[in-house]
Amino acid sequence: MLIEGILTEEQTRALAAPRHARKLSRLDYRNGFYSCDIESSLGLIKDIKVPRARFSSIEFSIFKKYRRKEVALIELIKDAFLSGLSTRKVGEVLEVVLEYKISPTTVSNIAKSLDDAVKAYHTRPLEDKYKYLFLDGITLKVKSLSGSHKKTVLVACGITAEGIKEIISFRLAPGESEDSWYAFVEGLYRRGLAGKNLELIVFDGSGPLRRAIDIVYPYNSKQRCWVHKLRNVTAKLPKKGTKKVMDSAKKIYLAEDKTTAEILFKNWQKDYKDIYPKAVECLAKDIEDLLTFFYFDEDIRSKIRTTNIIERSFREIRRRVRPMACFQNSASVNRIIFGVISGINKGWKSKPIKEIKKFTQNT
Repeated sequence: MLIEGILTEEQTRALAAPRHARKLSRLDYRNGFYSCDIESSLGLIKDIKVPRARFSSIEFSIFKKYRRKEVALIELIKDAFLSGLSTRKVGEVLEVVLEYKISPTTVSNIAKSLDDAVKAYHTRPLEDKYKYLFLDGITLKVKSLSGSHKKTVLVACGITAEGIKEIISFRLAPGESEDSWYAFVEGLYRRGLAGKNLELIVFDGSGPLRRAIDIVYPYNSKQRCWVHKLRNVTAKLPKKGTKKVMDSAKKIYLAEDKTTAEILFKNWQKDYKDIYPKAVECLAKDIEDLLTFFYFDEDIRSKIRTTNIIERSFREIRRRVRPMACFQNSASVNRIIFGVISGINKGWKSKPIKEIKKFTQNT
């Protein structure tokens, strides 16, 4: 009653005439009511009669407060959904606080509002400010109506001269083909990442990705990921005796400088080429790309010799996706990945990599 009384009073001021009054100063005429609900701090207030005008729209100041609360509630629902709760669980958890239930359909509709943000993220112009670029393909297991499927996510992560990490872009793709990688990498270039400040591109070792990088960024230095390469080498070794071979291989990237690393590689190659020729050939064919990081300052080598920066960030995405009962389409997977990435990027802004910032200042 109090709210309806305030609305009626505000309508009178907006029309410049009380009910039934004949005045030349009248600005409009009353036109009945419509009903609405308000999610207030006291709970849900239902069926409030809101007065209407015949020709104009009245802005009621009393709604501004509740609109702010409604926006906050929508953001809370989004955060709860992105943190790992199902659409049903979000309603159940918030019911304790709000004292009324939000339906799974409402939660789903609110989650769909992320689609515009996802589209803006994929199409936004990029600043050519990154010093290091990391590219990797990540596999996610996703449940759909037809069963569990693997989804490939192409990911680009950058580090600026100030040491700020950022997941620049991601795309769902049918696989890691050369066409898929070229479309992804060329998209980064076309949106503004021309590579003028790019000192190193670290990639996962995929042949199609390397060819795509060579086309788009032919003159930038490239570093092959040691983690991916050692996995490939391990796959060509028997189960017995693997540890000794791999421990020797790891000493190559832990060397003090490039010259020492080359000596350690030649010794490793000599020791095992006759015993494990396929494993040795696997490492030897990419050794130049594997040693590029030695041209950089010692303090930052451990940060740029692998694509672990992407692997670690996607642990959170895998954790979020795992409990989801079912995804209806790729758009729903995109929403989840975008939501988690937004949170990761926000956290990274306040935690620059000190070694890179220090190295940049010294340079």
